Amino acid sequence: MKPSSLIGHAIEALTLAAPGRRPADAVIAEFFRARRYLGASDRRFIAETAYGVIRHHRLLAARARRALGLPAAAPVDPAALIAALQGAAPDADAGAIASAIGEHWVSGGASCTDFLGGVRAGLAQESAWPLAVRHSIPDFVAEEWTRRFGTGAEALCEASNGQPPLAIRVNTLRGNVPACAESLSREGIATSAGRLSPAGLVLSRRINTGAVRAFREGLFEMQDEGSQLIAPLLEARPGMAVLDACAGGGGKSLHLAALMENRGEIRALDVDRSRLGNIDLRARRAGATIIHPAALRQGSPPPGTDRYDGVLIDAPCSGTGTFRRNPWLKVSCTAEASRTLSGRQRELLRRYAPAVKRGGRLVYATCTLLDCENRDVVKDFLAQRPDFSLCDAAEILGRQGVRISAEGPWLELLPHREGTDGYFAAVMVRS
Repeated sequence: MKPSSLIGHAIEALTLAAPGRRPADAVIAEFFRARRYLGASDRRFIAETAYGVIRHHRLLAARARRALGLPAAAPVDPAALIAALQGAAPDADAGAIASAIGEHWVSGGASCTDFLGGVRAGLAQESAWPLAVRHSIPDFVAEEWTRRFGTGAEALCEASNGQPPLAIRVNTLRGNVPACAESLSREGIATSAGRLSPAGLVLSRRINTGAVRAFREGLFEMQDEGSQLIAPLLEARPGMAVLDACAGGGGKSLHLAALMENRGEIRALDVDRSRLGNIDLRARRAGATIIHPAALRQGSPPPGTDRYDGVLIDAPCSGTGTFRRNPWLKVSCTAEASRTLSGRQRELLRRYAPAVKRGGRLVYATCTLLDCENRDVVKDFLAQRPDFSLCDAAEILGRQGVRISAEGPWLELLPHREGTDGYFAAVMVRS
């Protein structure tokens, strides 16, 4: 395909994946399914270009505005963003880039060639730009990460803009890790051992799960290694009753079923019925028969009081720990939205705490790295419920062969340190 056509496809993909809509990976996957005429190299170029613009959107917009002489809030069209991305590469060929983008160039005042010259001339200034602009993250997130992690904030931002590992969780109801790795190897898919999770493997390349026999047979689920450490915090055993209060698509319910050896009861609840829709299919594929999904109305009480050995609240959150997986979150994430979510998270803890048995365990987890949604929520809950006390998350995981570094009783996983998505969890036991 001609370079200009590839640029046109990348612009179209970016337009479809505009912020505020569905996650970019889902939109771009759908974009490719509708254009099966695209070859592998074409798809790779379009995907890398689109994700590059999405991941570095704020930086590219600032770079383009500087080169075009535009004010700080002026909109920048996708062709200029792509040119700002490609023109900054060390081996950039300005002539080839201008030729490919030329017919799509709509930025008035400067030609694409002049624009690329302006981009190159201004690169040396960017090292002095604020952390939030250089790494395309919200100002309030950059401020908190700098305060909490100091010089490590730079590494955290860099990791949050990187490519996440392709991790899978082996379903121990269908087999074990070596058997799964061997099965994938027979299909030409190489794997390596997970860094943290005993059930984890890392794939050597992207796969279409529907075309992989091992997946269709229920041998594994796609799941970040950080996410794989949440369900084990309950230390659920066969025969227990467990409540997954914000089950979503059911990934952690499936993990719990495997840890419980498919004996006991798992209630998988969510207020969004559409998110629960895949649980039955996934459970059948995994061989899990103890998961019982149910949709609840917003604000309705949990089923049962003093009933569950373990309650997991994988709470809705701002998702700052998953920026590298859903980079448009960096555009939509605001301090106000985070504060609103914090109130909802507090309500979830208050609502579901009574469902925990005396001596039972409550796990609160998020995939964000903001204190107002993590530690502050848990501290507020503990102040109101003195019958709950914190347990040491690292010690709990250590009993299961997982070694993590921790400061205090919390579990906090950082992309630049553990290589996982960013996760937080607190484990509480009811006296």
